[in-house]
Amino acid sequence: MLKNDLSDNRMNFRNVKKQKQPGAAAELWEKAPWLQKSAEEIKEARKSQDTDDLFDVLVYDPIAIRLSHGFIRAGIPANMVTILSLFVGVGGSICLYSRNIWVDLAGMVMIIFAAILDCCDGQVARLTGTSSQLGRVLDGAVDIVNFLAIYLVLGLRLMSDTILFTDIQWGVFVWIPIVLAMTCHADQARMADYYRGLHLFFLNGKDPSLLTTSKELKAELYSLPKGSSLFERIYRIIYLIYTKDQERQTPWAQRLLNGLEKNRTDSEKVSEAYVSRSLKYIKISGGLTYNIRTYVLFIAILFNVPAVYFVFVIIVLQLVKVWIVRMYEAIAKEVYEKYLA
Repeated sequence: MLKNDLSDNRMNFRNVKKQKQPGAAAELWEKAPWLQKSAEEIKEARKSQDTDDLFDVLVYDPIAIRLSHGFIRAGIPANMVTILSLFVGVGGSICLYSRNIWVDLAGMVMIIFAAILDCCDGQVARLTGTSSQLGRVLDGAVDIVNFLAIYLVLGLRLMSDTILFTDIQWGVFVWIPIVLAMTCHADQARMADYYRGLHLFFLNGKDPSLLTTSKELKAELYSLPKGSSLFERIYRIIYLIYTKDQERQTPWAQRLLNGLEKNRTDSEKVSEAYVSRSLKYIKISGGLTYNIRTYVLFIAILFNVPAVYFVFVIIVLQLVKVWIVRMYEAIAKEVYEKYLA
């Protein structure tokens, strides 16, 4: 439950959406003293802890919350924090090209800090009421670029290495498993993102901002005025393709959402049933996005066997992704047939 004083003051942030002038976030900080309350209260207001793993709670969240306060005080918008995480993440990735243990460790620290900044941008957006579709797309794009940089750097590092347990040099052939790993990575992260959004959608009273459909995105794309920038059209098209693929892999989830749209009588029961079942798998699905793969990456780098990371992504995480999709589809089917069929 949110603290009473948090609930009473949340309206302050909704008003900031209408404020376009620079420094609105900084002014809001002065007017909302509840922002300066304990990290636990802010974390409670920020998002559900259902989707956080232990490392998020113990390391990322406490640091990110305090940094977010600083960004708000300085009037730095969420999208600028996202861009900062891009530079830090790419810089850390470049460090991984070195075979020097200390440079590798410095790169790992930078990559972790980029992940903390990735937490900050969402917090700043939510706390200042400036969340937007562009911000979500930009955040996802930066995540992709940061990991793409890691794959490219490790590929260059591996070209002069020998294939595990052989005397054969990787050479240009290293790019075959790397491209395959990047493809699997994108697929895994896409579905983990979808199930996280679906869980929060039902948990937070079916908040439409947490789950956007391809139908809505297509309508927004076609309704853009003629003078819209090329960048805006491109990012909307990319987001549409991204969302369509999520929906393509989740037919029962789509049937559940469509059934709920037509029959709202049992919406509360549907939400409770879905969330209670989803809790069993939500943290496992979250492991497909960042923390688990990062642990394995760092271990592989420290032991100078980066190829092990690609094997882990292509085989282990892809099998987990397939299993997660099946489990969540079974949940959607069960809830649909029990309440909406």
